[in-house]
Amino acid sequence: MNNKKINYTKQGYSYIECDKQDCFNWGGAAICDGCGNNMNDKVYLIYVLNSAYCPECFEEWKNHATKFVEDIDLQNQFDIRYYKAHGIEVYR
Repeated sequence: MNNKKINYTKQGYSYIECDKQDCFNWGGAAICDGCGNNMNDKVYLIYVLNSAYCPECFEEWKNHATKFVEDIDLQNQFDIRYYKAHGIEVYR
């Protein structure tokens, strides 16, 4: 099982940085939810959005994301379970 650190955006959203193989392991196609292109290296998985972004789309989203308290509350209750369900052991 992979071991990944949970990171946070300035708005408080948690995400992990993983790779294309991680996507394949959890049944994903390694296609960016932002631009629709194949992801080659880094993949950013954002639990509360149930999204995976390439580095370019992640940076764009991260810089423009709006903090919704409801999202953060939900995230804080379930994000560790979500990442583990994708076969990734996480730590804070």
